[in-house]
Amino acid sequence: MNSKEMFEVLDHVSTWDTEMRIDLARRILETVVPARPLKPAQTMSLDEVIGILKTGTPPPTDEECKKIIEEERLKKYG
Repeated sequence: MNSKEMFEVLDHVSTWDTEMRIDLARRILETVVPARPLKPAQTMSLDEVIGILKTGTPPPTDEECKKIIEEERLKKYG
């Protein structure tokens, strides 16, 4: 479609009532923008996720965390 044809269509459509023009605009946009993906179904509750993450041991101290981070940095960067 060239510019002349586009303006001819626009002139024709401008005579339509507002609701029809909005509907046409929405349909045109739907051909360009993909539909939003559906939100995945929630399969586990927060309590169930927390239960999976529990280890039965106390969390590491700040010093232990610093040591773990330093060891990982050494592995990565030498």
